[in-house]
Amino acid sequence: MRLLIGKLIVSLSVLLTVGTLPAQAQVSDQQVAALVEALRQAAPQTGRENDGLYSDWQIMPGNIPRWSRSCIGRELSPTEFEASPAVARSVVTCVMRDVLQDEYGASGNNETLAVRRAAAWWMRGDPSQHNSTEIADYIQRVVNAYQQQRGGAATATPQPSPSSAQQPPQSSEFDRYMMAGYEATQQRDYETALLYFRRALDERPDDTYAQQAIQNVERYRTRTPEEASDNQSQPNPQ
Repeated sequence: MRLLIGKLIVSLSVLLTVGTLPAQAQVSDQQVAALVEALRQAAPQTGRENDGLYSDWQIMPGNIPRWSRSCIGRELSPTEFEASPAVARSVVTCVMRDVLQDEYGASGNNETLAVRRAAAWWMRGDPSQHNSTEIADYIQRVVNAYQQQRGGAATATPQPSPSSAQQPPQSSEFDRYMMAGYEATQQRDYETALLYFRRALDERPDDTYAQQAIQNVERYRTRTPEEASDNQSQPNPQ
């Protein structure tokens, strides 16, 4: 119980610290969906049937197990991933939501620049290459497709609302995943809890809290009903 209280204190400290940072506009579901579709439309086509890339997004096979494990809680093979366009879209959406949000902040809340940076991250793994001449045509295709999806709605500087300073402080992705995992654990929704804790571990691969939470939830999943009833008072990872 002392360790749980300690975790909550740490989480609250992080929340208060992050809350002192400048306000950042939050990306919408529509913006993420437009980016995901733009990446699909702009995906380079090799003209070869077996080119080693998978799905309409032309994803390298090494990314698929890690992304699927993080986003849907189970590791898919490239073949499984490609066999379900709906699953592929959901995984790409999951990945690019965080990327677009990060690039919004890096671009000073400039939507078009954020899309350019996200496209560079997708192609090269490095958003700072958004002005690279080597991928300039690709990035412009992504921007054009994005703007078409948004009906030309991409603006230069979307601003946070004036009341944002009074809104609750925003935690980091890691903290949001951890708190969501704890909540799911309390509700004994262990599959969902594992999904959130694994995403938290992807954010901080060496974090001992996330590692311990995963171990505990995996142990909870194997308990018999009798064992579970004996521990109803302390369902949280300790």
